[in-house]
Amino acid sequence: MPDKDTLCTSHILVVDDNPANIALLEDLLDDAGFTHVTSLADPRRVLAYCRETQPDLLLLDVRMPHIDGLTLLADLQRAWKDEGPPVIVLTAQTDRDTRSQALELGARDFLTKPFDHQETLQRVSNALQAGRLYRQRLDQTSQLEELIAQRTAELERLALSEPITGLPNRTAMIQWLERRLVDGASPYLLFIALDGLDDIARLHGYPAADALLTHACRLLEDAIHTGDRLGCWGGAELLVVSHDALDDATLIEHAQRFRDLLARDHRIGDLLMSLSARIGISRAGVDAEAADQLIRQATLALPTLGERPVGVYSAELECAHQQRARMQQLLREAIDRDEFQLVFQPKIELATGRVSGAEALLRWHNAELGHVSPGDFIPLAEASGDILAIGDWVAGEAIRQVRDWRDRNRVEADFSIAINVATRQLMTGDFSQRLLARLDDAGLPAHAIQVEVTESGLMEDVSLARETLRLLADQGLKIAIDDFGTGYSSLAYLKTLPVTTLKIDRTFINDMLTSSHDRNLAITVITLAHSFGCDVVAEGIEQPQQAELLASLGCESAQGYWFSPPLPAARFLDWKAGYDDRCRAFRGPDLVSGA
Repeated sequence: MPDKDTLCTSHILVVDDNPANIALLEDLLDDAGFTHVTSLADPRRVLAYCRETQPDLLLLDVRMPHIDGLTLLADLQRAWKDEGPPVIVLTAQTDRDTRSQALELGARDFLTKPFDHQETLQRVSNALQAGRLYRQRLDQTSQLEELIAQRTAELERLALSEPITGLPNRTAMIQWLERRLVDGASPYLLFIALDGLDDIARLHGYPAADALLTHACRLLEDAIHTGDRLGCWGGAELLVVSHDALDDATLIEHAQRFRDLLARDHRIGDLLMSLSARIGISRAGVDAEAADQLIRQATLALPTLGERPVGVYSAELECAHQQRARMQQLLREAIDRDEFQLVFQPKIELATGRVSGAEALLRWHNAELGHVSPGDFIPLAEASGDILAIGDWVAGEAIRQVRDWRDRNRVEADFSIAINVATRQLMTGDFSQRLLARLDDAGLPAHAIQVEVTESGLMEDVSLARETLRLLADQGLKIAIDDFGTGYSSLAYLKTLPVTTLKIDRTFINDMLTSSHDRNLAITVITLAHSFGCDVVAEGIEQPQQAELLASLGCESAQGYWFSPPLPAARFLDWKAGYDDRCRAFRGPDLVSGA
């Protein structure tokens, strides 16, 4: 018998053209406690009735006028498919074809006339329970589908949002830009690089840096025009896409306004933090028809640190980039192709006039590019990391060369070659161990090689530089600061680092004969070096009077074109032999002017 709390209130529709059958079923169901039983004698009214009331169960006769039960079953199946009410077919027919057709059309069960009361109630109850269970599962499925849709929408939102700022992320910006281009728009793009966030994170922690980034984004959101789109490209990189028709000059003014908004002090909570910004601009249609091309051009126009803050993409910029890219590719192959050469510029002791050593300078000749200036390829190598392999080659070649010269008795026992060491080499951690091992393998004393580093390189990680250079100095290598006074000059690192030599940059030497200011600067550097126990090497000597003045000021050594330009190894030895012969004929100030 049915559960009165669940089944007795079910809506049952009896469809039969025989009033006696209807009455019999109504009485039977009423006696069993079913409270919502409806009957229809005309099968033509069934579809409309079901649309209006949606009964829970149909008891459907097969043989009826106007529309037989099987046709009505087919109509119900077309109208509701699997979501219609369950159907129990009422039939006196027991042939298999009728039952098979009814089942194919969606009938749930059969009741054979004349009706057995107990069987009828049980089959009705079973059909209602099955229908209710089906609807519950259908509801659960619908709820699950809705939940999945919500979660999917949330995942899509998260997948297209930058988590810190909530702005559209790289994927979202590319998709949006692609749609705009397909629609025929001609947008321009501002690629904004925020400088200073890493310093903020190191100084105050990442929450402070994140807060500053979010604040910067809010400022830009308020500043961009309606219809423009702001998004995040990377951790400290933003994109602004606009559709205003602006010429290049106005574009630059537009970008400068954004930069001025960002490049100032910002108060976040109790902290006053500074940002700076660089902006690259590109425009659709300038050799760019796709989103990735437009973004690439904006990043290409992005100025490097120290340049003007705003750059605009141009064909000339593209050409220069392609040339740099080609140079970088050839640079990576230069070692294997044996295209590098060391040249040596002699270092002269001003007090004695003798050649105490030489600076090894790198030269590159490529079949395609010809002679390439170190000022062009060294920055490329440092930026790409190729400087590690190149620097390793330089060290090995310098050691090999001094070993060869010593074996041939062409240089004195205290002769040393100075090699320039890039910042990235110092930061590898094992630079000092590898250099010392190579000297040991060559059977050379540590003083045969001198290491020259720049001030700016030392400042990138003073503690690591101190550790690396200390290991070298403890073994007897001399450490020189190259181009002293042109970078981040600080007495602190002179105090803590094992520096033995300061090299005065040529900019202080050029006008020292005519400028008292430059002469006083040179005197200051020499005095400062001596107070820290360092000797001094002056670069860029082009006149004998410069050498004489520096000698009188106590400068220990000098190098420059007055003595000799940088020379290949064989020519260097020839020059040194001739110079040594002249040294035997001159002494003191005479040899300086007679060099």
